[in-house]
Amino acid sequence: MLKGGFTAYEDEKVDLIFKAPNTKIETWIDSVSLKSFTKEEWREQQERSINKYRKRDVKIKVTDEAGNALEGANITLTQTRQLFQIGCGTGYSILESKPYQDFFTARFTVATPHNEMKWYYNEHFKGVDHYEVADAMVSFFETKNITVRGHCILWDDFAASNLWVRTLPPQEVLFTTLRRVASVVSRYAGKLAGWDVVNENMHNSYYESILGANASAMIYQITRAIDPHTRLFINEYNVLEYPKDIKVIPSRVVRKIREIRSFPGNEDLDLGIGLQGHFTLRANISYIRAAYDVMGATGSPIWLTELDFQKCPTQHEDLENVLRESFSHPAVEGFIIFGGWKKYACSGECLSYKDYVNLPIGCSQMCLIDNRFNITPTGELVDRLILKEWRSNVVAVTGKDGVFSGRLFHGDYKLTSSHPSIPNPVEKTFKLGKEEGALQFGITLK
Repeated sequence: MLKGGFTAYEDEKVDLIFKAPNTKIETWIDSVSLKSFTKEEWREQQERSINKYRKRDVKIKVTDEAGNALEGANITLTQTRQLFQIGCGTGYSILESKPYQDFFTARFTVATPHNEMKWYYNEHFKGVDHYEVADAMVSFFETKNITVRGHCILWDDFAASNLWVRTLPPQEVLFTTLRRVASVVSRYAGKLAGWDVVNENMHNSYYESILGANASAMIYQITRAIDPHTRLFINEYNVLEYPKDIKVIPSRVVRKIREIRSFPGNEDLDLGIGLQGHFTLRANISYIRAAYDVMGATGSPIWLTELDFQKCPTQHEDLENVLRESFSHPAVEGFIIFGGWKKYACSGECLSYKDYVNLPIGCSQMCLIDNRFNITPTGELVDRLILKEWRSNVVAVTGKDGVFSGRLFHGDYKLTSSHPSIPNPVEKTFKLGKEEGALQFGITLK
């Protein structure tokens, strides 16, 4: 089955053409279905999906000490943490600025170090390990109850490999690679939200060219043996951003998942699908939904791991569209926005520069805060979604039966309840998970 979509920005007649590279095979198209949606209809469907997959019913009954239902009891629900994982990419600058730390910890539950866990950063010179910065970042985030994605153990791109590794004979590459895997994975085993194991191994094949066709599958297996309880990810670009990149079309991502799991011993491997999301073109939302459908059928959770958009007039619109589409799809478990603060990268000059193709050297494509730690318009958009629209903070009173009922976003909550006739309020914390049926419990005011 072929599945896809496209977004039309102009109203005109078009031809829909199906093209196959093999001209010697006769191709027939059967049961073609093409349906159009307005932007409003698309958004309505997203909201229905969010209500279905990101929320759950809650029923709270308030009684007095005698067990009598209390009508008019005050209920205040404050969501303290979301179950859906929302994070941000950051460099070591998170260790250097208290205002940036305050910004980050107030919003995000996951962090991805930009470079600080990559091999060329940890072992720039052969045999000289350098984990001080990565250690400090992981330690800081642990104290703030923020999980870290391990990015990345290896990178399958020859150009992204250490210069000293490229010059080694094949046998030494094997030994050195195994040492790297054991070094970084054992150091952070049990502490991370996931590992990008062999980065971009659908576009590249550096380790396969030296260690054999099953190199990636073998490295996944070794990683799982060292850190058995952390999810392992493939991590690729252009899957969503550029539908014409035939190397990473959704069906080939599915094939890659099956290929890794087909290696002896990998059958039950806990694999996640990491989609980087570095958009330089307008986001094709209908194609993205179709891609999520195809890849989600594997049962592997999907994450957007490095989401950003090239600076352009439609940056905000496209970012919002992708965030909404991702949050509304049941196969997506989290996303990481690459908009963290870097020194000088979000200066007034960078933010106001209009030559989008040729930004000054050092300027970030997307900034959530500027160099004075003021929220940018992009940051305001993200805050509106993750801190307001996608959170449940409720102030209500119970009905005649002493019951409050509502449908709330999954996550952690603080409940405060009181009644005009009873002086002492009651506080309670609870978790609202994805389980079927309503979460029901009672509280007693004394």
